[in-house]
Amino acid sequence: MVERLTEQLLEDEALTEGLTDEDASELLGWLIGIVEDLEAESSEPPDRYVNQIKRLGHEIARVARRYKVPIEELIDLVELAWEEPGEGSSPKPMQA
Repeated sequence: MVERLTEQLLEDEALTEGLTDEDASELLGWLIGIVEDLEAESSEPPDRYVNQIKRLGHEIARVARRYKVPIEELIDLVELAWEEPGEGSSPKPMQA
């Protein structure tokens, strides 16, 4: 199942359009990691969330293109927002 969902992400050219190869690889790797985590942690199939994951990827790519923000920094911000209350702070300091 993960292989099919991974293919859907890899075939979606709009996810990586206008990004550098490094940023595109970073974004796709992160999105695929989310799909794999969902499969490992949930009894529900991850295909239920693939459209939301794609939409998240499209929005991150759009912000990266429009404001010239590296994908890695945007991913860090999203992960910071997803942290559970009480989890330790991120070991990496935020950069302006």
